[in-house]
Amino acid sequence: MRQVKHFKLSLIFFVILIFASSCNHPFNVDVSDIESRDIKIQRYEQALFAAPLSIGRINELQTQFPLFLGNKTLQEDQIVQLKNYVSDPYLQKLFDETEKVFPNLTSQEVELSKAFQYLQFYFPKFQIPEVYSYISGDQAETYYEDPVIVISLDHYLGYNHEAYNMAGTPKYKQFSLDKKFFLKDVLMAIAKSYIPSPGNNTQLLEQMIYEGKMLYFIKSMSPALSDKVLFTQTETHFQWLQEKEKDLWRYYIENELLYTSDYLTYNKFISDSPFTTSLGDDSAPRTGIWLGYQIVFSYMKKNEVELKDLLQNKDAQQILIKSGYKPGL
Repeated sequence: MRQVKHFKLSLIFFVILIFASSCNHPFNVDVSDIESRDIKIQRYEQALFAAPLSIGRINELQTQFPLFLGNKTLQEDQIVQLKNYVSDPYLQKLFDETEKVFPNLTSQEVELSKAFQYLQFYFPKFQIPEVYSYISGDQAETYYEDPVIVISLDHYLGYNHEAYNMAGTPKYKQFSLDKKFFLKDVLMAIAKSYIPSPGNNTQLLEQMIYEGKMLYFIKSMSPALSDKVLFTQTETHFQWLQEKEKDLWRYYIENELLYTSDYLTYNKFISDSPFTTSLGDDSAPRTGIWLGYQIVFSYMKKNEVELKDLLQNKDAQQILIKSGYKPGL
């Protein structure tokens, strides 16, 4: 009987411990006091490809989408160019494919609505932007300039899609061309307006911390976002990063990589690729970004620093020292 009682008490204590731990998670903040705004993504591509482009329709589209078509009467050559765009077989095919992948954008609108709550929690002056979707034809990334977001839907047709294979897009790049990265890409575009760029001739450490801040920002605005999506890693590569973290950090230190400013040397640890060449064919790409995030996460965990102050802090060396980051110790 005593053993049963002891087991129940231990179980209760364990549950309390787990609950307390989750409550102290740096990304678990209460946004219930922030008004939730319903987001409606205005689908320019649907309006554009919906019917033949008569002069009357073009005038209607200009009224509805001046961001894309301007508000001045189009010249004859501009009208011809617009009609050629809509009648292009490749673009028509892309439109058909985006309609299959995105018959509606309801789930994406819900995600954005929640993320914008977090943004207004951390940055009360953040203005809810107007959001538009369109077809770029070249897998263009998300564009943000306060207060507008423009999203290329043909950037999210899915791995190994016919359109990407026809365009010759490398397989490793196709991995991120999936709708599960939709929210991350939007938040990444917004993050760039809050985090000063390290500029040119920077050291690898500075670039690592900059990239780490970007991911910390994204995670702060979407705590439920999975780490595999956050880091844009396959399951295999994500496990590799977790298992090799200690060895990876030792490699960076022993090879004096942190303070190199040679772009050709450090770019392979930051840029997108199928793997990190100097670490082997089975290694994960963008290991510098992974480590940069770990440093930033450790820094925020060990210091009482507000998010906005982290983002504006350009002293990468200070962040590293105060992070106390020493994997495996």
